[in-house]
Formats: sequence, structure tokens, C-alpha cells
Amino acid sequence: MKVVREDRDGIAVLRLEGEFDTLDTELIAVEFEACLREERYRILMDFEALTFINSSTIAWLISAQKTLRGHNGEMAFAAPPPFIRNVLSTLGLHQIFQICDTVEAAAESLRKGM
Repeated sequence: MKVVREDRDGIAVLRLEGEFDTLDTELIAVEFEACLREERYRILMDFEALTFINSSTIAWLISAQKTLRGHNGEMAFAAPPPFIRNVLSTLGLHQIFQICDTVEAAAESLRKGM
């Protein structure tokens, strides 16, 4: 598991790779906090290489979304594999997050909110 950060036209892209459970959520939190310090409040989570996500990580993502919205920001998810997409849908997270098929679509969605 690792988090790779890239910046695209004012949007921070965090690419999650591997399995994320309770202990690994800290890797995301470190990058997220760096984004906040830089006043980057549009964050795209690239899930293309994500193979597992547990409830603690999902809870953290919901909390992070609330933090971003407090700064008039937003988080979007991109390219979740079928298993991850099913988990997100089952939990009703499509009502909280923008979930897009590609990084480009998610970035465009976040840009519209700028």
C-alpha cells in the first residue's frame, strides 16, 4: 500500500495503491494534511490501483470530505475497480462523493466546482 500524490491544475490527485486498512489510513491522512496546509481543497482520490478498503478507511474518507466542505472544497473518487465500486455503492457513498469512471472525468467534475 502506498499513496502517490500528483497535482493537476489546482487539484491534488492522491493515487491509492494496494490494500488499505486501519493502519494504512495514516498514509492517506499525511498527504491529505499536506493538501490542507497548501490550501488545496479539491482532492481527487484515484482508486484504479486500490485492491481493498476497510471500514476505518471509509470512515476517514467521509470525515475528510466534511473537512473539505468546511473549506468550500470537495473530494471525488476516480476509477474504482468493480469490487471497490460495489462496496461504495452498497454503502450509499455515491450520495456523498462524486464517483467517476476515469481520473479525467473526476478532475473535470472537481474543476466545475471551482
